[in-house]
Amino acid sequence: MKARGLGQSFAFRPGVALVAAALLLLAGALATGYQYHSATSERQRQLSVQAKILAASVTAAVAFNDRATAQEYVNALMLDPRLDAAAVYDEAHHQIAGFQRPGSEPIADSLANGGHLPPGHLLVAALAQQGTTAIGSVYLRATTAPLMVQMVRYSGVVLLTIMALLMLAALAVAQRVLTRANAVLQRRARELANANGRLRAEMEQRARTEEALRQSQKMEAIGQLSGGVAHDFNNLLMIIRGSLARLQRLLLESEPMAEREEQIERERVAAGDRAERSAAARLAPDQDSAFFRQRQARHAQIQRYLGMAQDGIDRAASLTQRLLSFARRQPLSPKSLRLDELIRNIEPLLDHSVGSSWKIDYRLGSSWAVLCDSNQMENAILNLVINARDAMPEGGQISICTDDVRVDASHPLSELADGDYVHLRVVDTGVGMSEDVRRKAFDPFFTTKPVGKGTGLGLSTILGYVEQSRGVASIESRPGRGTTIHIILPRAPRDAIPEEA
Repeated sequence: MKARGLGQSFAFRPGVALVAAALLLLAGALATGYQYHSATSERQRQLSVQAKILAASVTAAVAFNDRATAQEYVNALMLDPRLDAAAVYDEAHHQIAGFQRPGSEPIADSLANGGHLPPGHLLVAALAQQGTTAIGSVYLRATTAPLMVQMVRYSGVVLLTIMALLMLAALAVAQRVLTRANAVLQRRARELANANGRLRAEMEQRARTEEALRQSQKMEAIGQLSGGVAHDFNNLLMIIRGSLARLQRLLLESEPMAEREEQIERERVAAGDRAERSAAARLAPDQDSAFFRQRQARHAQIQRYLGMAQDGIDRAASLTQRLLSFARRQPLSPKSLRLDELIRNIEPLLDHSVGSSWKIDYRLGSSWAVLCDSNQMENAILNLVINARDAMPEGGQISICTDDVRVDASHPLSELADGDYVHLRVVDTGVGMSEDVRRKAFDPFFTTKPVGKGTGLGLSTILGYVEQSRGVASIESRPGRGTTIHIILPRAPRDAIPEEA
């Protein structure tokens, strides 16, 4: 992040590039002006030195008015091409020597009568003195450099300025191209990140869908197997139950016949049949009574065993009904009823089932009716409340909540089509479930209770019943945060008249 911020702080933007170009041009102009001023000052100094040397050389000639000698000194300066003109004046301001280049004007005695040198020209003057007395004046004027020479003289600075501007322009273009490339890369990086996020979400969704499909196929296979086994087992139970009922009926019919035979036997003994009397005489009256009591005890024992077998058959039949409910093959009698009324009708049963250490909080806010089997719904709610109680061994609060839900585009709900639904929730504040346990909670024969405390068919039976009623059941739970069981059933058609629960 720091490197990125540093790069962005030095990024060339159009305004920055223009300011930099203006600064470079200003720097070039200042450098050129400085060079021109330095060159002019240096030339001025050299001219002043030459003028002083010439003034010292011609002092004697001016004093004696020796024009020839003075002219010789002046002519010697003509060899310097940088000089444009020279002039020597005496004390009376008469020119005694001088020269000027062709096309140039002669130098006038500007210092005569207290005058001053004209500004803007490379013109210098020096006094020819004899002691401290000025006896004349000397003037030197430099030539103006040609335009080509001046261009050559300042071309270095101009070229450096142009090169700097070109470099700045190239840097600005490169920076602009780099900025565009960086923007393209950032956009592609965002697109790649978004695509990666979508791919990851699709993979997660696909994994969830595959897991749900595997779970559905597993539950379907187990349901088909359980339904087939329950159906065949139920047929066998019916045969066994019929056979036991027939056996019991025969036993009941045989008891009067045995008593009748015993009565006939006693009458024969009383009538004095000697042949039978001799045989009966060998039997003591107490032995006859003991034999009768043994037979009665045997009959009672057989009746008790028959009752135990019948009770076992009833339990097995109940188990087959639960298997059929899980397999969604149980016969239902759906009716249009309101869950709130059904729950209020079984409030005493629910309160009695949980005991005094648990409190049930009823939050019933539904006014819509649903199509369901009232007996199965009562069993489902009772099982959920008992499970909630078992999840709170130290006691706690159980909440039973109902409300109406409208599912549409503005309020979507997973796995549900648009429409009206009634939402039932059973909430506890118990130990909760881990994610692994929550995923397996609806599996048949899966239970966390100790051996002998549950078959593991409670929640799976509820799921089968709810799905057979075209509803949805789900579990929301976290360890230490309690558990919430959600049951969502579609609203009954409005033309159906709700019945008393």
